[in-house]
Amino acid sequence: MEFKSLQVKNFRSFEDISIDLSNKNVFFGLNDVGKTNLLTALRFVFDRDTRRNDFIDSDYFEKKTETPIEILVTVDISDNNEDSSKLRARLRGSILSGQDLIYIRLLAEYDNSEMVGVAELFWGGDKENLQEIKPRGTRFDIDDVFNVFYIDSYVDMDVLFKRNIKKFIQSDTEDDKAINDSINSIVDELNEKISSLSGVSDFESKITPAYQKFNDENISISIKSEIAVKGLYSNIVPYMKKKDDDNIYPTAGEGRKKLVVYSLFTLLAEQEADKKINLFLVEEPENNLHKSLQIELSQILFGNSEGYPYLFVSTHSPYILYEMNKVTLVRIFAERRVTSKSAFYNVPSDFQDNKKMLNRLLAEAIFANRVLLVEGPSEQLLFDKVLSVIKPYYEVNGMYILSVNGIGFKNYRPMLKMLGIHCVIKTDNDIQWRANSGHHALGFSRVNNLVNGTLGIDWTITPLPDTKEEFIDKSVGYRRQLYNLKQNLPLLNDIRKNSHVYLSKVDLENDLDEVLHENLVEYLDRKNPVTYLQAAKNNHMVELVEKLTDEDCRKVYDDYNFACLKDLVEWN
Repeated sequence: MEFKSLQVKNFRSFEDISIDLSNKNVFFGLNDVGKTNLLTALRFVFDRDTRRNDFIDSDYFEKKTETPIEILVTVDISDNNEDSSKLRARLRGSILSGQDLIYIRLLAEYDNSEMVGVAELFWGGDKENLQEIKPRGTRFDIDDVFNVFYIDSYVDMDVLFKRNIKKFIQSDTEDDKAINDSINSIVDELNEKISSLSGVSDFESKITPAYQKFNDENISISIKSEIAVKGLYSNIVPYMKKKDDDNIYPTAGEGRKKLVVYSLFTLLAEQEADKKINLFLVEEPENNLHKSLQIELSQILFGNSEGYPYLFVSTHSPYILYEMNKVTLVRIFAERRVTSKSAFYNVPSDFQDNKKMLNRLLAEAIFANRVLLVEGPSEQLLFDKVLSVIKPYYEVNGMYILSVNGIGFKNYRPMLKMLGIHCVIKTDNDIQWRANSGHHALGFSRVNNLVNGTLGIDWTITPLPDTKEEFIDKSVGYRRQLYNLKQNLPLLNDIRKNSHVYLSKVDLENDLDEVLHENLVEYLDRKNPVTYLQAAKNNHMVELVEKLTDEDCRKVYDDYNFACLKDLVEWN
């Protein structure tokens, strides 16, 4: 079974929104754009406890109660696995042979006299002719198929444990019966000893007459252990026990309690897995968790397909996404109105063994609205310095600079574009000597691949060098020559404008030297600042950015060589 899509109309912040789904989904975006509302829409469809609260007028988009709320979920059951079979069996006559897409629709007309909207549910294999799911009191047939585990950001471990204690602890063997008889005998003895305490008997002798002044019924008040009245498990709570330590410790600390909560939900799900399809709806799981625990929780959620087979998570934290794979990312954002972009993310095969590294970089970027992809930390250091002057707190304004640690732009750009995030690329004009052709313009080829076309550039270097040594010695000049050819320059400018890909004339250091040569010589105390910056690049760039003035930063920002920065800041 696989979730395929969700459409929500006229519900809370959503006028009409459609998103693709898979079996693991992450909803992310700024505050107050509707992440929780998407989870709530799913809860109204699949969770009886949510549905029986009905809809109120503020649940309707802009309180347009004359238009019904409509929520449509599409599920693919073509795989015929165990969960697909459970759903197909329950549908009975609502699905025909050969129909593999199941549509589940909720409609809620607002009743002005009752001032509520009551959910009606429909399902089947024909989207235009769905069968009504008849209610049985507050239950529908769908409630016998799906089991929703909603884990909110502040779920109380103690309440969860006590509410489900009979499910967690089932003692029904013959040995258990004997043990229970022994415990009851001990409890009776305990209560006798409690009653014999002078303070208890004194209190009982005083409280009964005081009560009888208000009520003359033949009633007395007695003190007993709660175990005797509420049952054996009334005071059981989880404690921690360290390895090789017989002492027990309270389950304190919100982070530790949070992990116990997920453990408890896992146990509950295991008990229901044979009978129902378990759905997990998790809201901001990062709350109260340190970074390391968030990463651990990421492994639990995304690395365990059996424990969380159908997962819907809302989050603000990139750390929760470190272990994501085969996940649909759903970006919720509000420009003129709330809308979304969704994209299925699968870790590339060459990153399977180190997906955390790739995910860490991608996860940090997808929480921004505009992203500048650069090759390495030197660019990141310089551009961060410039933007700190031009646009202080630029990250707060939704901008982000991401170093891809090389030229692996293809691992990030497509996903960012699919999620509707403005993506700008800055890359070097690399050139390489090849024995059979004399040279190869790697930078131009890279740009060509990024714009998915044939540049039609002029690759001619004149005069062509005779030897590799001569080529290397003159490579800076050759790169400038290629860039500035009258056939190439207009084309590169067009790519800047329409594809937001910026090829350096040479590379970061040479392009910067062209803008600030005299200043670099002074700041770095070197006749050849380019050579110095390209040796121990990170350390020397740190040294430089500490000395750059605000005027230097504005000069860099306004220069053609670094127009990628204006694209990032001024794009709309």
